[in-house]
Amino acid sequence: MVFIDDKQSLKSAKHDFETAYIRQVIEANDCKLRKAAEALDIHYSALMNKIKTKGITINKPMEAPNGL
Repeated sequence: MVFIDDKQSLKSAKHDFETAYIRQVIEANDCKLRKAAEALDIHYSALMNKIKTKGITINKPMEAPNGL
């Protein structure tokens, strides 16, 4: 769903959309960044650059020790 803020610039709206979209694709690929880059059809290094410049944090799912 897209919310339109008539006081937001196009540049800001594009930034917000791209950030949310990248975050969603990363989560959909179980935080596997190479798979996310492939899904986004960009190079891994480009994804890493976008993560850094947009301040995207990645919360990798925690696995229980010893398979519990």
